[in-house]
Amino acid sequence: MIRRSLEVKGLRLGGTSWVVPGTFADNLRYLSNEVSDMEIVLFDTPEHSNMPSKDEVRALRDLCGELGMSCTVHFPADICVTAPAEELSKREEMCLRTLDLFGDLDPFAWILHIVGEKRGDPPSPDIDDWLEKSLISAEKIASAADDRRKICIETLDFDPRYVEYLAASAATSMCLDIGHLIKCARSVYETAFRSADAVRVLHVHGVMPDGTDHRDLSYMDPELFMSVTEIMSGGRERVMTIEVFEDDYGRSIEKLKKMKWKAPNFDFLPVLK
Repeated sequence: MIRRSLEVKGLRLGGTSWVVPGTFADNLRYLSNEVSDMEIVLFDTPEHSNMPSKDEVRALRDLCGELGMSCTVHFPADICVTAPAEELSKREEMCLRTLDLFGDLDPFAWILHIVGEKRGDPPSPDIDDWLEKSLISAEKIASAADDRRKICIETLDFDPRYVEYLAASAATSMCLDIGHLIKCARSVYETAFRSADAVRVLHVHGVMPDGTDHRDLSYMDPELFMSVTEIMSGGRERVMTIEVFEDDYGRSIEKLKKMKWKAPNFDFLPVLK
């Protein structure tokens, strides 16, 4: 895998598939100028769907090889175990079909949302029942993956310790979303240190004063960003996705280039031609 100039040992940078107008391939080519992973953001509803064909996935796999890129895949459906059984089954099946569809791509990770019937903390009034049923769904999806450690349960707007429990119990990994922690006023340092061994993917994005997230990294404290980078670099391979869209990506890259010169203790790797 080619390392780009902004990456540190063990921690590769990524962007999303929603940065420039066009196809997944168009975005992959664009992102390859600065980062080495693309998060494929999927949606699949009766009104709109961007699910590709098997042939398109194979072509994307070949292009990844040419560009020295990898991909993470964000499942198109959230898993809500308190939904009616028919709806829950439909969402689980959508995740299973996604695993099959993108299998040839051999993604670095699969990003999974497990949500409650309400936003915030706790995700369900009966948290024990929610955890028990969520674990069943997580196990169902993880057991269908070639490598269950590539299934990454994402931290959302509830206590990240619930995600830590689910990931440990299902023997999966975590996606640590730093922006979500900031938005919900949770301790980023404490969570990062506590969960580091389980984290395979990180999501970073700025949070505006009004609480709007997934904005460019000028809205993230540079010292916080560099501290998280230090915690997560130097060990197992991880991907840190700049989870922003359209013009916020370019602004984030420029911000990172400025941050780089303020981090003398980091072993930044040279660009490989």
